[in-house]
Amino acid sequence: MFIHEHFSTFNILIVNQTTEDKLLTSNYANIRVVNSFERGSPASRNLAIRLAIGDVLLMSDDDIVYEKGLEETILGAHQEHEDADMISFEAINEQGQRYTNYYPEGEHSKKSLMKIFTWVISFKREVYKAHEVYFNHHFGVGSTFKGATEYVFLRNAFDIGLKMIHLNKLIVMHPNLSSGVLMGSDNAFFAKTALRQRFIGNLSYIWLVKYVLYAWKANDIKCNEIPYKYKMGLQGIKTYKAL
Repeated sequence: MFIHEHFSTFNILIVNQTTEDKLLTSNYANIRVVNSFERGSPASRNLAIRLAIGDVLLMSDDDIVYEKGLEETILGAHQEHEDADMISFEAINEQGQRYTNYYPEGEHSKKSLMKIFTWVISFKREVYKAHEVYFNHHFGVGSTFKGATEYVFLRNAFDIGLKMIHLNKLIVMHPNLSSGVLMGSDNAFFAKTALRQRFIGNLSYIWLVKYVLYAWKANDIKCNEIPYKYKMGLQGIKTYKAL
């Protein structure tokens, strides 16, 4: 994670989701460890937000590599944009290419937030805690809907009027994932349709039809899979409504 500069220059909080017989400890003053017996990525991230001590927080993941000059980039951005509550940056993949087709620099919109993943998000701790902006425990790894965790988190902040901007500055490398595998998976249909139900209500039924056809045209699913994937989306809507 820290191959370009030493980790001793950062205040690091590790949330270790574990069992009572496998506790993690730290021998470094700048690294705090919290052993948690809860499951799911939203639970660990919310615990991290509550227990963090820095003014500006940067979310992380266990398979990333930070770029050189990370601290200067993050703090410099927040000093230059003092009124921003959240600033997102950009990532590259293992081939050195931009991880996704990011939107231009500037204030975020509902659409631009869809391009932002956890490991490029920085935000002001006190502002988010004051407004109780946390990750939704229904969306994320180990949750009811295994996906869309970042978008729900970011939309909650956006919808209450927090200032959120994007900068096209590189801060991290994240291994690439197959978009086709993700787009066509059962989890994608289940979680993404539930997400639309969260934000657009029953228009999600129309969105689901479009998503099924899009996935088929993009060869992410086969023609004979269409009925099943459609039912997975309907199940996502039904499950969300029952929460």
